Amino acid sequence: MSKIKSESKFLERSRIALTNAESHPEIKAALTAYGVDDAKYAEGWQMYNKAKNSWEFNKQEESETRVVSNAYHTAYDNLEMKFKRHRDLSLILCKKNPDTLIQLGVKGCFPSRYNDFFDKCKLFYTVIKSNVDIQAKLTLIKITPELATECLAELDELLRLRAEFDREMGESQVATVSKNEALHELSEWMDDFDILAKIALYDTPQQLEILGILVKS
Repeated sequence: MSKIKSESKFLERSRIALTNAESHPEIKAALTAYGVDDAKYAEGWQMYNKAKNSWEFNKQEESETRVVSNAYHTAYDNLEMKFKRHRDLSLILCKKNPDTLIQLGVKGCFPSRYNDFFDKCKLFYTVIKSNVDIQAKLTLIKITPELATECLAELDELLRLRAEFDREMGESQVATVSKNEALHELSEWMDDFDILAKIALYDTPQQLEILGILVKS
């Protein structure tokens, strides 16, 4: 069973236990004798609502992060494909012009880390956009200042998406921590509740099952 399904199942079991304990007079009376009074139910509901809200908010944050992640990785892949093609063609054309390759920043391996990719991409297209001599050399492979401007605009959008992705990731992580804390608190409370219920309803196991507590036959 997945973690999300397990958490969802636990939350639903907690809701059913609290609802049925309060709505069944015999069960409520039996539990009252062991200190499970209205204040105790209010405490349980407070913890349940906190856990439920935290769980739902976490799901929302994870969903938003996935959407931004998809947009970021799609934009990254598109620009990476263009940059690799332009870089490869430049390496072929300028093989006998090492100084040009140094100026374009294309010496060495293709950048594998995203921050290196951003830097190399920025340098490559900025030099093409501003250096007239290099523009003349790259005319043969149709890498123009206009094309460089377009790719720099794509890079700016990619950087914006990266910042948004990082922000959403951070918010999602914070929401996950809050959710886990709330679920842990509710779990601890429900463990104590179950202990008291098993004692109070020891002689009526069918009533324990109404609370979602399975009893071995």
